[in-house]
Amino acid sequence: MAQDNTYVQTRQAEDVQDVIYNISPIDSPVVSMSKTIRATGKLHEWSQDDLNAAGENAVVEGAAAGADESKPIVEKSNYCQIMSKVAEVTGTLEKVDKYGRDSEMAYQLELRYGELANDQEYAVVGVQTAKNAGSASAARKMASFVPQLAAGVKVDGSAAKTAAEVEDLLLSAHLATYLEGGNPSYLITDPKTAGLVSAMAMAAGRTRDIRNERKIVNVIDLYVSTYGELDVVLDRNMEAGTMLLVDFNYCATPVLRPTADWPIAKVGDSDKRQILWEGTYAVLNDSAHAAVTGVDLDKANGG
Repeated sequence: MAQDNTYVQTRQAEDVQDVIYNISPIDSPVVSMSKTIRATGKLHEWSQDDLNAAGENAVVEGAAAGADESKPIVEKSNYCQIMSKVAEVTGTLEKVDKYGRDSEMAYQLELRYGELANDQEYAVVGVQTAKNAGSASAARKMASFVPQLAAGVKVDGSAAKTAAEVEDLLLSAHLATYLEGGNPSYLITDPKTAGLVSAMAMAAGRTRDIRNERKIVNVIDLYVSTYGELDVVLDRNMEAGTMLLVDFNYCATPVLRPTADWPIAKVGDSDKRQILWEGTYAVLNDSAHAAVTGVDLDKANGG
């Protein structure tokens, strides 16, 4: 009987897709939407001023001019923080053929640049940090967004037990900045807390017109209150349980050294490149924005 060679095993080329799938996000809306300005020193400074509160104003005819009641300009500052990443690739890995990329170093640099962008956003909104001048053994640190705000526009959300109560706190924060002259147009929040924004509509028994379309809508992309409209923006690097009301006209990222990379001295059979950025974040007026912080998501979701 003749041999059937239909299924005889022969050496075949590897069946590997020449692409790398990576869903890790680069998410930096606050830093990206803030204007970039130039910093010239390790401590970046700016000035803030405001009007006296309105009051009764009437003088006697012919009276002498009164005293000047102007207030001194307030000086604000923040330290420039150095952020760094390193990409290292062996000589062999750079030389051999690879799937999904030609140069391993170029690929690793792309990843590190994305990580650095996330680190910048995290430093601004992912954690509450006070500014620190640093020392010979301690790194300088910038103050993050919330600690730069005035006390009167910061609302503690830890006691909220329902989405409706969270909304009351959000309105209190919005009112606080409105009374100071603030006009924020964005509500920045983390993905989990954003679910409470959607729940506000149901908690208040509100309805919406979906034009008879066959879909379920459970998202709020524009929140309108008595004090203005807020575009809702999700930020994966935002501190959980935080809602920021932001006016980007009064936000800036002062940069002392823009992001760049360069080779590090070769000491063996590998190549290393350092990526570095130095800058800070400036809340240009501490009452132009507002924040609700410390929302207990389990409690507010009925947990």
